[in-house]
Amino acid sequence: MSTITLAFDAVFPILATMAIGFAARKAGLLDDNLIKKTNRLVFCLFLPVLIFVNLYGTDFMSYLDVRLIIFVAVTTIVIFLAAFMLVPLFEKENSRRGVMIQGMVRGNVVYIGLPVLITLAGNQYAGLMALAIVTTVLLYNITSIIALETFRHSKIAIVPIFKGIATNPLILGALTAVIFVSFDIPIGDTAWSVLDSVSGVATPLALILLGGSIRFSHAKKYRVQIFFTVFVKLILAPAIFIPIAIFLGYAHYELVVIFVVLAAPTAVATFTVAQNMGGDGDLAAQIVAWSSTFSLGTIFLWIIILQNYILP
Repeated sequence: MSTITLAFDAVFPILATMAIGFAARKAGLLDDNLIKKTNRLVFCLFLPVLIFVNLYGTDFMSYLDVRLIIFVAVTTIVIFLAAFMLVPLFEKENSRRGVMIQGMVRGNVVYIGLPVLITLAGNQYAGLMALAIVTTVLLYNITSIIALETFRHSKIAIVPIFKGIATNPLILGALTAVIFVSFDIPIGDTAWSVLDSVSGVATPLALILLGGSIRFSHAKKYRVQIFFTVFVKLILAPAIFIPIAIFLGYAHYELVVIFVVLAAPTAVATFTVAQNMGGDGDLAAQIVAWSSTFSLGTIFLWIIILQNYILP
């Protein structure tokens, strides 16, 4: 598969589903009130179930690569800390600060990262990517909650942050999966079928709601925030940490995992999380839309640049 086809096939379905939501709002089938209420349902039910199914359904413990997972975790934390310190220096609106930070950190590792990895490295490494997804899902949600809770309260409020983490539906979904896998708790076929069906609703519905929330006329209002967030997520962070990974000896499938974690566009869930935690949902929608669009080009360029390191 060519790099152009790979990038297109990974990103285009996301943009097409968002376009359906955009058209539905234009046709009067969606309005802001319905989007907000349905988004709450996605946040509290569909996304936690999706996270649980993704983690429970993959035997991620069989693919333990401690060195790789440590690099992915440390990289995610470093990007978060850098964004947490730098974003407030040039963005004065608290409702936008947390949104920008999570937009720089949180990548679409499931729906773009995983297909890219399978294409580049092979299906045999999907389990390894699943383990990286376990790590990043936990870190993404914890860092998002810290950022959004901090700027919701205009200061670092320890109790609300820990309460937000402990009660966040996405965290609970991930931790429940880890507990079920760790203690080998079985799930019957009927129950699994229900969970699988419910999880299948999460991503398309979230994308439709996201598309219905986009106002292209608002992009001009957010052009600085969009530019910096997308630049950091798609270009700056990979440009800094991928060479470090190469220097440390990561290659082929390990480097592919690192690449897709760093170079994936901002996750769709950032919109849902922002809208439900006091962040600027409009800005979050713009960041997801524009990062997904530009990732068509950046993923292609990164694959060209890295082909000697990541292709067999």
